[in-house]
Amino acid sequence: MENEIIKCKKYWNPYVGGIVLGTLLFLTFAIASQGFGASGTFARATAQFLVDQDKSWLENAYIANYFKHSDNALNNWTVIETFGILIGGFLSAVLAGRFIFSPDKAKSYSLSGRYFWAFTGGMVVAVASRLARGCTSGQGLDGMATFSVGAWIFMFATFAGALLLSPLFKKQWIDNDEAKTTTTTKVASQSNEEPSHE
Repeated sequence: MENEIIKCKKYWNPYVGGIVLGTLLFLTFAIASQGFGASGTFARATAQFLVDQDKSWLENAYIANYFKHSDNALNNWTVIETFGILIGGFLSAVLAGRFIFSPDKAKSYSLSGRYFWAFTGGMVVAVASRLARGCTSGQGLDGMATFSVGAWIFMFATFAGALLLSPLFKKQWIDNDEAKTTTTTKVASQSNEEPSHE
């Protein structure tokens, strides 16, 4: 049973994944004349909703920017790509045997707390991605691939923030007993691997 769980949890080799991702990024630039991006979809959906309610929103320069090339803000490559991400993610999870309906969390952490912080974190990222003019896809992948200085600063800041704040939230995913067991197992494994001096 344990081997079956490990087999289901197996992920791609990160180097293979990186090569595939880089190739896809190159192809999107070549075919769609722009790279990856996801947060723009939600900004476009919001802009379209506001304009549908009141046309005067088109007087706002930020909102009007989404209607430069079409009367429909959703008529854009990023929107199509986002739906592709949802479909691809679903198929990937099903084929890998990891599709579940329960949230990923520690057993000791409350379900309501997990949903609260997931929603709060999502809202913070949504606002921040608009202020930074891109998310980890638009800034991290596209920007770094084109050697944008701002994108490199963005990614260094993202990793620094994650390293500093992750200890405050790790209890959402890791139970104390699980963490102790993992640490004990690692120590025992290292002890067994130490060469004998006899």
